[in-house]
Amino acid sequence: MHNDSIPDTMDIIKAERYTSSQRLHHWVHTSLMIFFFFTGFELFSDTFLVGTEYFTQIIHFILGACIGVWDLIFYPIIVFRYKKFKEIFPSPNDFKDLVIILLCKIRIYPESKYPKYGFYNIEKKEYVRKYHPGQKVLSLTNLIALFVIGTTGMVLVSSVFPDSSYVPDFVLAIFKLILVPLEIVGLDIQLVHFLCYIYFILTTIIHFFLAIIPQNRNLLKGMVLGKEEIKIGPKTDI
Repeated sequence: MHNDSIPDTMDIIKAERYTSSQRLHHWVHTSLMIFFFFTGFELFSDTFLVGTEYFTQIIHFILGACIGVWDLIFYPIIVFRYKKFKEIFPSPNDFKDLVIILLCKIRIYPESKYPKYGFYNIEKKEYVRKYHPGQKVLSLTNLIALFVIGTTGMVLVSSVFPDSSYVPDFVLAIFKLILVPLEIVGLDIQLVHFLCYIYFILTTIIHFFLAIIPQNRNLLKGMVLGKEEIKIGPKTDI
């Protein structure tokens, strides 16, 4: 978005891209997931670098519970607190834009048709279509995968520790009811839990790669410091 009052010389402004709450959520989530992946891999490979199998199972369960609370309770609070629901979660138009993006990438549509996003309105000091449609879809699928991996994990805990009270009976009954569709189609709960684990591993690798490539390092800096440097001037598309 151009501003006629901006001088012809290129200038740089710093815009708040992520609030302190958003950054806190992101980095706590990242830290918890790293240890969650590590303990999950130990259980899968039956190789325990720290402690015993029982100790790793306990830590894995605690980490899973913390992630569930952090992402399925604290995260929605942030979304609603800052009224970011429409900005973060995909709309029908976002799915339509994803189709257009795909057509542009395979050169069926010209590059000029590529949906524009990530604009910063200098006058209003706010972002317009801040996130890529793919980011929104990933945000939604992450929450779904977290719910599935958490639900299957709780049921698996009851089989690993049948005499424990880690999961109250009424909660376990609810989770088992939720997982009835998996049993109907013949999917093993442990397999679904593992597939969700693989999903998070793959999406984390992709996310990390996209975060460190040169064109996105400014966004990564924004997630660390909160502010993004934006170039303004006659040659920008802001």
